[in-house]
Amino acid sequence: MISLRIDGALFNYRVAGVAVLNGKVLLHKTPSDNFWTLPGGRCELFEFSKDTLQREMQEETGMDAEAGEMLWVSENFFLYNGDKYHEIGFYFEMQIKNLPSQDDFLGVEGQDELLFHWHDVNDLHSIRVYPEFLADALAKKPLEKGHYNSGYLDLDAVSVIPS
Repeated sequence: MISLRIDGALFNYRVAGVAVLNGKVLLHKTPSDNFWTLPGGRCELFEFSKDTLQREMQEETGMDAEAGEMLWVSENFFLYNGDKYHEIGFYFEMQIKNLPSQDDFLGVEGQDELLFHWHDVNDLHSIRVYPEFLADALAKKPLEKGHYNSGYLDLDAVSVIPS
């Protein structure tokens, strides 16, 4: 996985999928997180970004996903679980093949549980979604391509907002 520890901080190369269906977007979080994010994960060395998204969805959910066009590139700096991160994120349109329903479901990230939920795109400002640009970007119809930079965010200090 492309995650490098440099001078007490971590650099991450992350790929995420944007699945929007019936006005809802698929987000996930761990039970202990106080924010939601798009599903995806870290790219492996010599792996194309679209392949990363498909692999991560298969590993985390058992579902087959197809990566479409790249929507956004994001540069994020944040503190998470006591670690400082510098993250480059690629965000792709994503279709989930043979989606059984839009009900909540559980997935896994290694040994950790992931909670998946389809959130109404119009309600994203009432929950904590990270990176912060997502609530505005996902509300645009049609979705607009772009490059986003986020200032330093302390995810450890963000208060819990119910889902």
